[in-house]
Amino acid sequence: MKRHSTKLAVYLLSLFLACGSAVATDVEFYSLSSTVTDSSKIQMTEDLFFTQLLSLHQYKIVDKRPTGYLGTPANASQDTMVFYGELQENGSSWTCTLHLEQPHLNKKAQVTGTYDSYFKLLSEAKSSISQLFANLEAPTTATTTSYKQKDSAGAPTFDSLSGTWIGEASINKIVLLRGGRGFVIFNNGASMNISVEIQGHTIICTQTAKSNASFFPELPREVALVAAMNAQPITWTMTLSNNGTMTGTKRSLLAVVDSGTAVGAEMGTTEVTWIRQQ
Repeated sequence: MKRHSTKLAVYLLSLFLACGSAVATDVEFYSLSSTVTDSSKIQMTEDLFFTQLLSLHQYKIVDKRPTGYLGTPANASQDTMVFYGELQENGSSWTCTLHLEQPHLNKKAQVTGTYDSYFKLLSEAKSSISQLFANLEAPTTATTTSYKQKDSAGAPTFDSLSGTWIGEASINKIVLLRGGRGFVIFNNGASMNISVEIQGHTIICTQTAKSNASFFPELPREVALVAAMNAQPITWTMTLSNNGTMTGTKRSLLAVVDSGTAVGAEMGTTEVTWIRQQ
């Protein structure tokens, strides 16, 4: 019995050491090249791709931004991967090409997607990355996949929506609760209670807190103070994609500009994207 116990202990120890010696492959993440003039959209796209890569726990993601990929990975390891891409706006449509390479192994893959809106591009981030890694593992040394946007996910539930979301420049986070409630935390420290309603595939989040100027940080303070007194509740109308991203519109106060100066505010609609925080 003692001999068997010793053999078992040696076996388990060797197994532990073998597992402990496994090192995750580096994936170097380089900035997107783009002719898009809206730098905030480039930043949001890069941040979303980076977040999705971080969810691939079998890899070690190395952030190389704002550097563009110049053809040589920083890590000299043979299995090091590099991730980079191009983002283009063509009128109302968007094209994004993602590249994944292992230069020392002469392996390359890419996927190209064309979308009828910027927010459709964001909603397909997870699936395009999954396809990219699958392509690299294909038996050929260079693989290209082209695809079009996919349909949205099934009908959402309060359970599937619950959690913390990010995505708007003036908002630190949005927290959705299972009971059809939630709250929004702005970067300026303000907090807004919201209700959450599900109508088929549509998610409607509506301000329930009393309006105040802090809910409209995009407006000049003096304009927001006056406009908030009679403002209608802020409303988000969203749909949930199959990768944990919500896209849709936000109805809120927008500045009325005269000769380059904000002279008032009125209700208007803007496109928004919420991304589930990992």
